[in-house]
Amino acid sequence: MKLKKKTAMAISFTVGILMFATTVLAEVSSKSGYEQGKDALKYSAASFENKYSNYTIDFSTTLKDNGKIIMSENTLGKYDVSKHASENTDTKTIGNKKSKFHCYSDKNTRIIKNSDKDVYNVTEFKVPDSGYAFENPFKREGASDIEKIADALVGNLKDYVVVTNKPDGNKELSGSVSQTQIPALINAVSSYMLKNEVISINRRDPSEKNIMPSITKDIYLKEVKGKMLVDKNGLIQNVFGIGTLNGKDDKGKEHNLTFELLVKISNINSTVVNKPNLSGSKIKKVIKNNEDEFANPEKYIGKYKNNIIIEKDGKFQKIGERLLTITHSDANSIKGTYHEQYLKGYENYAEKMSDIKFDAKYGSKENGLNADFKIEGLSQGGNISIDIRGTNIYFNIPKDSYETYDSHFIRIFD
Repeated sequence: MKLKKKTAMAISFTVGILMFATTVLAEVSSKSGYEQGKDALKYSAASFENKYSNYTIDFSTTLKDNGKIIMSENTLGKYDVSKHASENTDTKTIGNKKSKFHCYSDKNTRIIKNSDKDVYNVTEFKVPDSGYAFENPFKREGASDIEKIADALVGNLKDYVVVTNKPDGNKELSGSVSQTQIPALINAVSSYMLKNEVISINRRDPSEKNIMPSITKDIYLKEVKGKMLVDKNGLIQNVFGIGTLNGKDDKGKEHNLTFELLVKISNINSTVVNKPNLSGSKIKKVIKNNEDEFANPEKYIGKYKNNIIIEKDGKFQKIGERLLTITHSDANSIKGTYHEQYLKGYENYAEKMSDIKFDAKYGSKENGLNADFKIEGLSQGGNISIDIRGTNIYFNIPKDSYETYDSHFIRIFD
């Protein structure tokens, strides 16, 4: 196995944020600063993959609405490439709720502890897997295309950062761009991403209503600034970034959303990953096959569903359900039907893709259990993927913008 799910999310998100920070900082610099920033990202990713035996990544984010913290998260990750082991401690505050999550994993074992429970969940693998391994994002399929898109988005923003060479050989990339310097295209992309993020965050915990303000109009990126410190070898040591978005909700109230990011990379080749001592602790143990093995694919045959939701009068409203039925599943293909049923009074929301049949074959196993399929009468197709570590299925089809499409389908048990 390459990465446990939680580890993969933490590492991928960290590198993704670093890529974003470099786009905003390095790519708005002169050509030399632009190249230095991208070189630092690529060198750091390659080093995490195969040069360093172990390292620590401390990653913190904070989101504020009009100066008040509404979300914060810190992930302290310790990674030992030589031993294929990792240890992650995640502390998160969303609204009024605080949680802490700890995960240790190696080739043979995964140990998880949530702060709200007094039990350790221990998974032992019958067949040792590959354990922790860093996946270089620059080697992923389509990485070069994403880099070109980033270049195009930046346009002429290449004059607002200072690259400072320090006496010890380190380099600091620092700078800022303000509202009048930010292209309309970047503002449009930011507006779109913000609206989707508001929906995503507010869905995570229905008991915490309106964690994120529902900003719907006059959205613009007010300012982005930050610093990146790169050592004399080209390795990123830390990144600090801050971005401010302004907008109004449906009632006309103005919101100033501030996102802060801090990433620190430390203890290169001196990080120690510790396996928890479970003596005297309450343990729930599970023995599993290798998590990368697609065992018993027929167990995914069954029914799945999620809700059809629209935004109306500044609130989310359920207007129906999506039903996914898997009729055939094996190691190479998956087949079934998709159906939408609407509550009384909302039948007019149904469209051509309210009922479809699909027959999909999996592609390269290196890209996970993802399968594309054709939709009769449409030039665009769909995609279905299996969560082999759980019971969920992700089903994507082209949809109109009136609804908030959710690709995550949950298994129905009679």
